[in-house]
Amino acid sequence: MSDSSVEIKKLMAHGAFGSVKMVAMPRNKYAVTYVHNEIDSISFEAEADPGAKVFLRDVMIKNGVRSAEFPLDCGCNTFDIETISPDGQVRRNIEFKVFRALPSPVWQKVIEHAPWKPRDSAGELVFNDRIWLFGGYVPETVSDVWSTDNGIDWIQHKSVPSSVGVDIPVALNFKDKIFVFDVAGILFATKDGENWETVSDNSPFVGRRHMGGVVFQDKMWVMGGVKDKILYNDVWSSQDGVNWTLETEHAPWCKRQIHHTPLVYDNKMWLFGGGVMGSSYFPFIAYNDVWCTSDGVNWERKTANAPWAARIWGSTAVYKNRMWMMAGYRSEPESRHFGDVWYSTDGVEWTEFKQHASEWKRESGDVPISVTASLWQDRHESSVAILNDTLYLMGGMIWPLKNDVWKLKIEGLCFLTQPRFEGYADCLYEYNAFADFSKSGQKARYRLINTPDWLKIDNITGKLEGIPPAPYHSSVVIEAYDDFGETAKQEYTLHIASLD
Repeated sequence: MSDSSVEIKKLMAHGAFGSVKMVAMPRNKYAVTYVHNEIDSISFEAEADPGAKVFLRDVMIKNGVRSAEFPLDCGCNTFDIETISPDGQVRRNIEFKVFRALPSPVWQKVIEHAPWKPRDSAGELVFNDRIWLFGGYVPETVSDVWSTDNGIDWIQHKSVPSSVGVDIPVALNFKDKIFVFDVAGILFATKDGENWETVSDNSPFVGRRHMGGVVFQDKMWVMGGVKDKILYNDVWSSQDGVNWTLETEHAPWCKRQIHHTPLVYDNKMWLFGGGVMGSSYFPFIAYNDVWCTSDGVNWERKTANAPWAARIWGSTAVYKNRMWMMAGYRSEPESRHFGDVWYSTDGVEWTEFKQHASEWKRESGDVPISVTASLWQDRHESSVAILNDTLYLMGGMIWPLKNDVWKLKIEGLCFLTQPRFEGYADCLYEYNAFADFSKSGQKARYRLINTPDWLKIDNITGKLEGIPPAPYHSSVVIEAYDDFGETAKQEYTLHIASLD
């Protein structure tokens, strides 16, 4: 019989990710498949000529029928398929590999549709051990109020008693009260989320929009924004929301609309970027500068250009003793929403947070097949809050508007990179290991445990390299550590093959 009698006509992989078609390659191979860490098993379905026998890892499987589940180890999993012609005279062997990522922090979807209407531009804060959302754009401006203690179960409270709604507000938790500005700049407050009072309808912010605000040094602070087509870079403070003190009329950062919340970190107020935009999206001006102050008057520019793209409508937070910037929008030089996430301990050096196996995504073509961990869509003006040592992202604009809820939980020092699981003998092996999120905020250092003599690691950078003298198949253990005793280990099996 001809070789076509043992040809695999179609090979499918099935798992918690759904189903994907494996891509045939030359020399009796299939393209490698990468899956994220939570995919711990996989099954296959092979279609061959009628009457042909198909064996997967020496176990016969039915032609065109889904096989039993195969457990997946972290790292490289090799599968062999043998097909035998109906008369037993022709055999063909095919090999393919499935790589499962090592564990590292990933975003998890809490709920696809929260009970509140899809929206962006809501105010958010944590109060009484609950996340609170205020108003937003649905796509009309609203003033409803919701809270949750887990991201799943939400309670609706009495709305902010605003006649114009709440949209990209300054919302602050101050002196056991919630303070929220509405679109008109009127300030409301509540002690319980049910009974609202008007704090001030004649503050310096009446008619002003797109301010930024924080609680700092036992005061509420509000800065920047736009009113009657006039931009501001002033900074104000108040101990009660009624009486406001102008701390500086002109901060050294340029006048701007602040489309996200400034931060308090390391006993300073911080301002990231912002922008200027009129009634249309053009012209579009955005900044990615970083400023801080210890008194609200004297500001220091930490960097004129952070590595994240200039944007408006981004979201910021302080989580794991680090400042975070995520999502956002720009209309020039191209119109796009952002889905990137960055963090920093000093405002100068920034690290992009990437989910594990993100580097395995293909840029073009059909290979490799990559099943990466789920992640929220690019968007702007989402709501971000920290509750129970967990970072939450909620809603936002990527049409149609969203009402999903996502969370990111980082326990402490951990590895954020995936190793190279394979290499060749007498050929340089390299892997740039990186771990972060020590409680101290200190940069991790690195050492090897129980590894061959030919493999070395740079204690500072985490770069692992060496030239294996012969084929090798054994575990590699990297330990990250800081000066305060916190450690994290990454262990994987390294396969060194001879060049065929």
